Amino acid sequence: MPGSDGRSASPSVTSPQAGVEVIQPFQQFLNRRAEPRFDCMASGALLLLPSGTEVACDIVNQSASGAQVLVKDMPQNAGDLWLVDVAGQMVKFGSPVWTQPHKMGLRFSFVQKLDPNGTRPPRVPEPVWKAWRRLAGLDTPPPQDDVFFLD
Repeated sequence: MPGSDGRSASPSVTSPQAGVEVIQPFQQFLNRRAEPRFDCMASGALLLLPSGTEVACDIVNQSASGAQVLVKDMPQNAGDLWLVDVAGQMVKFGSPVWTQPHKMGLRFSFVQKLDPNGTRPPRVPEPVWKAWRRLAGLDTPPPQDDVFFLD
């Protein structure tokens, strides 16, 4: 409905005080990333360093700068972490942006594609490299023979 000056009288999202954050509706909160995201429902793991804690997760969706993951038991106050994307052959360094009891939004500051036949990239820590190789099934020990031959 137009106001007395002829402009639309639609409400705008502004704050009465400088420096006060206006909380947006939930639907707008879900789509804050500028680049497109894609649904993947892939298995992965979160590695919390320096403790080395590994938390299994399902990657719901991801984009170049972030992801949403489902976790069963996330340690409190998780800081910087690595997301190991086994299916995508990538590791991503970032931090939580928002958390819910079993869901977390991550923002990445570093992404590295990994080569199963290559060497560890210099910027990927050794524990992250080893976890990725183990989760991808690349470092499985050779099968042991259970047969004894007696002469």
